[in-house]
Amino acid sequence: MKRIHTEKKINDCRRGIAVLWLVIWGSLFLTFFCVVLEIANLWQAHVELKNALDAAALAAVKEWGAEGSTLTEDARNSGVTYAAANTVTGKPVVLDPNYDPIIVSPPDPNLNPNQNASCDGNLVFGRITIPGALPEITFNSSLDVNVLGVLPAVRAQATVEVESFCSTLFGFSLFDVSAKSTAYYDILTGEVALVTIDTYTCN
Repeated sequence: MKRIHTEKKINDCRRGIAVLWLVIWGSLFLTFFCVVLEIANLWQAHVELKNALDAAALAAVKEWGAEGSTLTEDARNSGVTYAAANTVTGKPVVLDPNYDPIIVSPPDPNLNPNQNASCDGNLVFGRITIPGALPEITFNSSLDVNVLGVLPAVRAQATVEVESFCSTLFGFSLFDVSAKSTAYYDILTGEVALVTIDTYTCN
């Protein structure tokens, strides 16, 4: 009877160790699964936000450039509309037009010629150096229509909150996802295109 009792204790001990390992590996697997899920979710949100900002920048600069005007209100509203037609994790992308209605005549680079309310706004209007003309492409919000060697450009930028899949595990429920996009209008061809900016200047 004593021998049987000893074997029972050993079996109980083995069961306890097995349960412990199951808990440890189960927790690690759950954590790994949540991390992978969160990364995929954030990547998808970033792609969706980037697409929305691409659409906003292209639409805004197309209307602005085609009008050949220094006024930006209609173009900004167009960018807002196109952004809202896109979603991030099922929610429409809401942009602020970042519009300053004050008009300076004649244009003064020190007095906001492109009607930007803020450099941190969702839509920043300005000019870029002609792609290919210089080694680097520079965006400047202070350049007006009278400056030679530059093209109309719009920078769309935004940060949105994305809900976490594993908020209970990680202890927080929201992540910030940011993206930006810049598009320009070719005044010779009337075409618009996205471009990567090397230097961004806004004041």
